[in-house]
Amino acid sequence: MSSDPATSKSRDSKWWIRWFPLLWSALLAVLYGLIQYWLANGMDTDKGVVATIAILNLAWMGLLVWLLFCWPPIVRLSIAQKWLLRAAVAAVVIAVFASIDVDYDGDSRWRAIRFAWNADPDEQLEALEASNVANGWQTSPDDYPRFLGSGYWAEVSDVMIDDDWEARPPELLWKQPIGAGWSAFAVVGDYAITQEQRGAQELVVCYRAIDGDVVWTHADNARHDPTDLGGGLGGIGPRATPTVHNGRVYTMGATGIVNCLDAQTGEPIWSHNIPEEYAVTPLLWANAGSPLVVPDTNLVVVNGGQANDADGHSLFAFDRDTGALVWQAGPQVTSYASPVYAVFAEVPQIIQVNESTVSGHRVDDGQELWMFEQPGSSSGNASCSQPIPLADDRVLVSKGYGIGAKLVQVDGADTMKFGAEQIWAKNVLKTKLANLVVRNGYAYGLDHTLMSCVDVETGKRKWKKRRSGGLGHGQVLLVGDKIFVLSETGEGVLLECNPDKYVELASMQLLTEDGVTWNNPVIAGPLLLVRNNLEAACYRLPLLSQSPDEAGAGP
Repeated sequence: MSSDPATSKSRDSKWWIRWFPLLWSALLAVLYGLIQYWLANGMDTDKGVVATIAILNLAWMGLLVWLLFCWPPIVRLSIAQKWLLRAAVAAVVIAVFASIDVDYDGDSRWRAIRFAWNADPDEQLEALEASNVANGWQTSPDDYPRFLGSGYWAEVSDVMIDDDWEARPPELLWKQPIGAGWSAFAVVGDYAITQEQRGAQELVVCYRAIDGDVVWTHADNARHDPTDLGGGLGGIGPRATPTVHNGRVYTMGATGIVNCLDAQTGEPIWSHNIPEEYAVTPLLWANAGSPLVVPDTNLVVVNGGQANDADGHSLFAFDRDTGALVWQAGPQVTSYASPVYAVFAEVPQIIQVNESTVSGHRVDDGQELWMFEQPGSSSGNASCSQPIPLADDRVLVSKGYGIGAKLVQVDGADTMKFGAEQIWAKNVLKTKLANLVVRNGYAYGLDHTLMSCVDVETGKRKWKKRRSGGLGHGQVLLVGDKIFVLSETGEGVLLECNPDKYVELASMQLLTEDGVTWNNPVIAGPLLLVRNNLEAACYRLPLLSQSPDEAGAGP
């Protein structure tokens, strides 16, 4: 008996439905292979990661939809049964995603997962309160008093690390839980000060560097804890690093609270709530700019976020002693970078990386002297890296999200209105969350997640290295004639500062791999202080007897 032609035609037209799981998996496998090929041949890593995450989501969603709408056992159910089952599955999927909290790394990949009804790690910590006095407070040659230390990039020039970590590894002095946040330590004398989130309190905490004991704390009732998907990628807690100067500690909180504290006691001297007082809104991933104490003035400068009005300002200069507002300037929206002091054409200036520009402002009144474009969005492809003033009135900037680096000449022939001319711009040194270091005319840093070296004069890449184990979006510190990298997973890696090739000298896991380590490392004499969003630690480094210059490393 012959089959019904209409039935046969119907079956033939739906063959792809029967084979959908196999076809769908094959298609996504091909797309994944193409993405890996493009990544190996220069595709921007950010785009590759986003595409990979999209493929993984399409894989399970496509198969789930096929099961619910095409799988014969479900198709044969009654209409009411089918839609009841589909609604139940949708409710379960929504409930699962609503019931979990996720910690992300710098590429938006899941690092830690926990139930939403469980307290966050910082909320599980004991309340931290101390009111002791930092006795014998005094500065020392080994101080690391602010974000990135004392220069334009993170550098400790008078320390020479012994790289034989097999024979002489760094010695752990202490390790302990710490509140959430991405602040680094500022070290002066015997004390290390940082910012952290513990429950409802945003804290400034002074620790004794040698043993981690708490000396004093200052608390503000503020908490940056984003719940939306975009903001959630940035994590909980403060981002900025304290600035210590002349016995005072200046801080910027994640929600825009600026404090001036007594360095010995933590007692407040003055404070401003920038959003409430000056009509600005903290950035999506929270305010991250560390306060800048301007040399030879009585000013401390901070960036505030996003002005609420089109003609508003986001850069503020306060009197260091009284907290009185001296001037406000800048464009409507800043970035996550900190203000930097420089002198171009003998004119003292504040350099600020903004949302989509870089600008220079006169120290006296904040007037904009020059500006050039730096594409970006503070709620999308954000700028985090510091501008680096160089000799001959030049400035080097770098940025992730496929943008790269550029070298700009600042022209001060007319000191009332400077110019800015681009020397080169190239797709190198794509620093998403990190900063560059410069030595002997070469810039070193993480080009997205790969360590790289570039000739500053020409922008030509000297080398770029993919490392087994990866560095992720870690942080870089120049130590004498070596480079110390603290990886995103808490591994310490020691490299030669070598423009000719990548040479790894030593490595050691320093912090828990469960954390996300975007915090900058600090070296003060023989002490290495590191932290992430879960714990802090202090190591005693093995040092050589000679300094880099004595060993012939050059200036």
